[in-house]
Amino acid sequence: MESSSLRPKDVALLLLASGDLLPRQRARDQQSDIHGNALKSSILNELIVLDPDPEQVEATLEHIVEQLGPPTGPTRAVAVSVLEEWRAACASPAFVDWLLAQAVHEGLEPTGGRRGRKNRQTAESPEPGTA
Repeated sequence: MESSSLRPKDVALLLLASGDLLPRQRARDQQSDIHGNALKSSILNELIVLDPDPEQVEATLEHIVEQLGPPTGPTRAVAVSVLEEWRAACASPAFVDWLLAQAVHEGLEPTGGRRGRKNRQTAESPEPGTA
């Protein structure tokens, strides 16, 4: 997918499908992870529904924060991370390719055996914002 034809909706769909919102395997209470992932999922789903033009992403995310209401601090923080991922996707086709590969991988995983995503970064995964 060329970055010139990339839409915020496309990146949101890839982020949702990539398995990024699966809980990591940790030996601790994951309630905050679960709530944070649910918040990110809500923001991404709303971004998909609104389908803004690329130059309107930041304003749309601000609208989503206001729409979801108080407390706005956590919502704003997650919206900023979504904005950073959007910018990384625009700057790095390799990041988009990696998200797509993760989405395909998640789609191929058997549903019964998954206990969550491991807390590690693979050698193939690029850092957001790098080419």
